Amino acid sequence: MLKKLYFLVFFCWMMAECGWAQNTTSGQPYFIELHNGERVYASRLQFKSPVFKQNFFLLDDTLKYAPETVKYFQSQEGYFARVDAGRRFSNFAQREQAGRISTYFVYRTDYNSYAPGIGIGMGRYGGYGMGGYGMGGYGYPTQRRVYYFEKEKGALQPLTYKNLRVALSDNPGSMESLQEYKRGQNIQTGMYVAGAGLMVAGITQQFRGSNYSGKVSPLLLVGAGISLLPQLIRLVKKDRLSEAIDIYNYVPKE
Repeated sequence: MLKKLYFLVFFCWMMAECGWAQNTTSGQPYFIELHNGERVYASRLQFKSPVFKQNFFLLDDTLKYAPETVKYFQSQEGYFARVDAGRRFSNFAQREQAGRISTYFVYRTDYNSYAPGIGIGMGRYGGYGMGGYGMGGYGYPTQRRVYYFEKEKGALQPLTYKNLRVALSDNPGSMESLQEYKRGQNIQTGMYVAGAGLMVAGITQQFRGSNYSGKVSPLLLVGAGISLLPQLIRLVKKDRLSEAIDIYNYVPKE
């Protein structure tokens, strides 16, 4: 009987705690988290960039916070984490996947002075870009995603093979996926070098002395084919990186 009473009291206490927590954030789905871990909730969260004044976060149309004081924030657009020590909205990366290893991305704009076009990355972390029209002599803007990752609320790091190899080193399955990715990279690099060498040899053969006949050297064609082959058969599959992260997030922490 006494155990049942304790259980009932404990259950009521837990319900009260849950109710209190829900009331704390009820109607306030958004928040900013400061560097000291403090969270400030709000029903409305905006990022303001006034002319000739410092940018700021505005909560419920009353509270203002300087961007450099904010480490994380949740808005109607998603969950964001600071990636650069600046005062702009672009200094925060948007979370794409949550887990022991969380992934984030920011949009960056490159300018291509040659021609407009469309670039599509390979795999989840290949990124993508859309060609546009050149203006002001800056070339054609191409927008792409730049990816970062965070291990268990640590600092954000660029999502690269080298960084993931350190972060996922305690998971054999993840390391196997990374090894597959690296193996493809090495083969691809070797094919690029071999193709470039054959192309140089072909050009040299084609224009050597008085033997030039206007015909394309077979070595040049073979070299170009070898250089294009890695892209056609996708030797380097960037989804191996996402696979390594998924395996790490799936396996429970010991």
